[in-house]
Amino acid sequence: MALRWADAEGAPASRSYTEAEQLQLVPWLAAVALDLAERGLITVQEAQDTFPVSSGTILTDTERQEVLVDPANWLWKPSSPRRFNLSSPEAVREQWLNDAYPTADTGGLPTWGELSVAQREVLVCAAEASGMLTGPFGI
Repeated sequence: MALRWADAEGAPASRSYTEAEQLQLVPWLAAVALDLAERGLITVQEAQDTFPVSSGTILTDTERQEVLVDPANWLWKPSSPRRFNLSSPEAVREQWLNDAYPTADTGGLPTWGELSVAQREVLVCAAEASGMLTGPFGI
């Protein structure tokens, strides 16, 4: 992908993974998911119907391992008789979000009254742009 973005000569063409390539990733994905589940960072639940709503029944360790190592559960097919959701407990989700979006240290920044009119206008415009000008990927 980096080669394509750099317009490098001979970069491989953009394409999706084939089913065979996806299946080759299953053991690695299963090992990671099992490790996360064993550490209490994710849960594996059987989904109800076709909606991504968990049944509330968390699988046993044995069931979880069987589900995660079965390649059929990693490739989405509309006709699959059973579906499973991976989710994280709320405390884990909060921790991940806090790590991804840490609270900014605003110490040392000028107060509103210390800003010039032009600086205030830029600040207001940036805020009204809903983060388009500021934030992790902005200025």
